[in-house]
Amino acid sequence: MRLWKWLKLGFDQTFSGAWWKQLLWLTSVIVFFFAGMYILRPQVGISPQTENVFTSPAEQETQKLNFWDLVELFIDPGGFANQKEVNRPYALLVVLAGMLLLTGILISVFSNMLERRVERFRKGDSHYAFSNHIIILGIDDMVPYLIQQLRRNAEYKKCDIVVLTVEDTEQVRLKFHAELNRKEERRLVILHGRRDSKEELKKARVHKAEKLFILGEANEYDRDSLNIDCVKRVAEICEQTKRKKPLCCHVLFEYQGTFSVFQVSDISQQIKQYIEFTPFNFYEIWARRVLVKCSAESNGTIHYFPLDRGGISENSENYVHLVIIGMTRMGIALAIEAAHIAHFPNFKTHRKKTRITFIDREARREMDFFMGRYRHLFDLSEARFMDCEQDKTFHPCPRTSTADFIDLEWDFIQGRAESEPVQTLLGQWSGEKDKLLTIAICFNFPHTSLALGLYLPDAVYAHQVPVLIRQETSDTILQIVNSSIKYQALRPFGMVNRCYDLTMEDLYLPKYINYVYDYFYQHGVNPPDLPSEKELTEKWNKLRVVKQWSNIYNASSIATKLRSIGIALPMKDRMRELTPHEIAILAEVEHNRWNVEELLMGYRTVTPEEEKEIEKNIELKNVYKEKRTAHYDIRPYEDLRSDENGRCANVYDISITSAIPLILNHIHTQTDQVED
Repeated sequence: MRLWKWLKLGFDQTFSGAWWKQLLWLTSVIVFFFAGMYILRPQVGISPQTENVFTSPAEQETQKLNFWDLVELFIDPGGFANQKEVNRPYALLVVLAGMLLLTGILISVFSNMLERRVERFRKGDSHYAFSNHIIILGIDDMVPYLIQQLRRNAEYKKCDIVVLTVEDTEQVRLKFHAELNRKEERRLVILHGRRDSKEELKKARVHKAEKLFILGEANEYDRDSLNIDCVKRVAEICEQTKRKKPLCCHVLFEYQGTFSVFQVSDISQQIKQYIEFTPFNFYEIWARRVLVKCSAESNGTIHYFPLDRGGISENSENYVHLVIIGMTRMGIALAIEAAHIAHFPNFKTHRKKTRITFIDREARREMDFFMGRYRHLFDLSEARFMDCEQDKTFHPCPRTSTADFIDLEWDFIQGRAESEPVQTLLGQWSGEKDKLLTIAICFNFPHTSLALGLYLPDAVYAHQVPVLIRQETSDTILQIVNSSIKYQALRPFGMVNRCYDLTMEDLYLPKYINYVYDYFYQHGVNPPDLPSEKELTEKWNKLRVVKQWSNIYNASSIATKLRSIGIALPMKDRMRELTPHEIAILAEVEHNRWNVEELLMGYRTVTPEEEKEIEKNIELKNVYKEKRTAHYDIRPYEDLRSDENGRCANVYDISITSAIPLILNHIHTQTDQVED
């Protein structure tokens, strides 16, 4: 019984397993059969050439069935007719065995192999020797658009794209088939597996990949933690396989809190040695597309109005007012991005500040969370609160400092956006001549955002106030209503399937800014020329992540700053040199922007006691910055002091500002060479 059980279990496991096991099993049976039949072959020859009777034992031995006689009978039943009567029972046994094993089982084995291979491919269980490929770990609505961008990019056009997911691969394949064309589906492989499993990651050959996107699964609980676990496992695999070049790894963080942590905190050196870690957040990317890039790809290109429209000069009386309806994650991301870039030279000349207003039915509670998260910014910024259901007046929020060098102010209005008091405010703001108003409707429910966007006060449409309306999956309705003159300034944003933008990966501008800063810090003058990409990248990779993001935010603000002096990007020709006056005013704008950036990153101003200690010993400046997150240079531009090199800190703002033409012209030249 045990032997029978062992045989049955072995048969079932073999024929439900790998193809080579099935062939091995069949080969073993054939070899065993041949060995037995060869030993038991008849003593009388059955060769058709021998018809006489042999009396000599030696002659009889030569006429026994040899190996090739058995093979002939085994594969060709027609040889049975040529056998003598005495040998036909034996020959019949060989022929029947051949028919069973070759015609029956062998064909079944090959059919089973093909069926199982097709099944394994459909289920995502196939293994391939991928190399220099792109891996996407997890599946959600942004993946098809990401694949489309990768296929359009010349650098990745010929790369295999591997998607590893725990979702049903058949359903994933149907989804891709509906959204991608044949060219985009070519060289696309879907594998089934968990991104937190080393075995599954090795199956996708992450150590051989060119680029890795860790997205996680749609509607997955604790996605951010799982994504970080995945990063650690990928780094361990790269270490075990002794990968030399760090793997470019883009990691999606669902929550802004997690994303913010990795904007100021470096990953461990052990991971950094093998992983080029780039975090991104859905809401932050959309905020940058709307406010920095001012365009997005959907069914055609969507063009967004800059907050400052054509620019705000030092003599302008205009100021930016961004009204965000709905303190959702998208609304918060827009506010933070606006706080990073909306800084203008007329703050010095006319004390004009950028105004950011939140409207939400739970504004009081959300305000407490928001101000607590960015407490150091609100220690120095003006903020007001209004409850539309109570007294309908603004009340200043308490702050710890009376300093007034931050060029932002904040409003928090508690009330329903459709209520009469809120609608009245929106109508009044739309008619103010010096106010450059932008309204962003950021509810989590697309139909609610759309309904409010289509039924704002008439003054909003009459003055063509830009209205951003968050949509989740499709912008078709807004594209249709855009044909109406009344709704020409309405713009959709926030579509899940149009999130990631490969063009925003380009870090050349931040890298050049970092190079200029580093060169000036060491030599006291700007560089005469800019280095190769290799040198740029080497310097960039040595930076702490907080410094990398500082350079990224600096680069994001360049277009806004240049508009304030009448220069619009992108430029067809080389950029002219800036005048000393333009450099002076833009350097001050840059410092005002930098103040807000540092406060948003969690730094604070030094206390009077710390300031005195630093003035006695300038080396304490970096000590307090690293250990206490107290930054000596967060202060008014005209109050900047000397650093450890004996230079006034404002010379770095002047250096970077004066180098803008050099950087942009260099990038312009590089682009022309690539196109040629």
